[in-house]
Amino acid sequence: MAAPGEPGGEAAFARRIDPEREPGLSPEQRRLMAQVERAQRHRALQRRLRGRNTLLALGIGAVAFGI
Repeated sequence: MAAPGEPGGEAAFARRIDPEREPGLSPEQRRLMAQVERAQRHRALQRRLRGRNTLLALGIGAVAFGI
């Protein structure tokens, strides 16, 4: 499906933008992109730690129950 500005061309979807190499970004846009990426990494880390904590609690519970 063609984008409105591109007759017959392919529309670009979810293209990864490197803020360091993109010439048209303002400092505010670069700052916002960095903030969003930090928030995404933080959420992923929290998910991973929550799963690890659950497994650790189950392991400790199993050892305690075995004793």
